[in-house]
This record gives sequence, C-alpha cells and structure tokens, in this order.
Amino acid sequence: MKRVRSNKRGFTLVEMMLALAIITIIGWTTVALMIATRDSFMTTYNTNDSADYALLYANGFENSFLAHTQNHSNGTFGTRPDNSVLEDNAGHPIFEPRQMKTTNVNTKKQVDKWIVRTYFKYDSTDASQVVKYKIFVIDNYYSPTWRVMTVYEGSVWAPHMGTGKLTLSSAITDPQGVDTYLRSNYSLSGWGNYISYKFS
Repeated sequence: MKRVRSNKRGFTLVEMMLALAIITIIGWTTVALMIATRDSFMTTYNTNDSADYALLYANGFENSFLAHTQNHSNGTFGTRPDNSVLEDNAGHPIFEPRQMKTTNVNTKKQVDKWIVRTYFKYDSTDASQVVKYKIFVIDNYYSPTWRVMTVYEGSVWAPHMGTGKLTLSSAITDPQGVDTYLRSNYSLSGWGNYISYKFS
C-alpha cells in the first residue's frame, strides 16, 4: 500500500501578521491621501471665495464713493465693527452681500463665513486726493483665532475734492477684537476705519 504525502501548508503566524501590517499601512496611506486631497480642495475653495468677497467689497466701495463725490453729496464709508456691512455716514448699509453660514469651531454657533474689515489712507498734502484702501477677509470659522485669508489693496481718485475735504477716523468699538489684531499684525498705523468727505 502506497502512502500519499500531502504538501498542503497554511500561512504561518508571521506571514499573517506581515500581510495585515501591509494592508493596514496601505489603508492608512489611502485615508491620509483622501484627507489631504479634501483639505487641499477646501483651502483652494476658501482662498478663491475670500478673494471674490474682497473684490465685491472693493467694487461696492468704489462705486458708491464715486457716485457720492460726483453728486457732490457728503458721506462716510467704512465696515461696521459688529459685522461686515459697508455703511454710509447715516449708518445705512450701502453694500451688504449675503454670506454663507458656518459653525464656529469654538462657539458652535452659526455665523457668517467671513469677517470683512476695510481700512483707508490718503495723503492730505496731495492735491490729487487719491484714497488708498485695504480690505481684509477673515475666516470666521476659527474666530477668535483670526485667520486672514485675503488682503486686497486698491485706490480710488476722489474727483473734484479740494485739500482738507477728506478726513479719516479710527475710533470704533471693536467687540470682537478684530481691529486690534489687524493693527498689531499688518502695519496699519495711519490707516482709518472710516473715511469721510464733505463739499461744504
């Protein structure tokens, strides 16, 4: 009678552990890659969205500023300290875009996605009366840890404005501390939160 030898052999414990380790490494690498891709997409999206908002505010300010000066009407422009509305001297909003809402990571409350602040500067000795402005768009998701996403700089000529007709003001109530943060980190000495002009 012949004896038949079987060569069937299972995996050893070491081989099984090695295979599980390789699968785990591949799994974690895949997950990390997916998270990085998602974060990269969100960063790009947020950067583009904040730049769009900065441009919207720049256009809103310039158009309203030029309309008032061409009509020879007095006015004041700036962004309110308690929200991101661009207002005139009577406190009426002249530019108030709707914003997406986000849940603040610290307060867990629904807030506007962006905090917007505008600063103004001009040379009072310059007869051309060119007004410079900076618009800061801050991600409200992280507040009160301020994360500035976009700084937009521009200038506009104030036609038919004589020397001394433009004034800057900086004294505002800043309940959120945004103004304090921006002034200490972005060299805003000499820049005002509001700019006023008068023809009389």
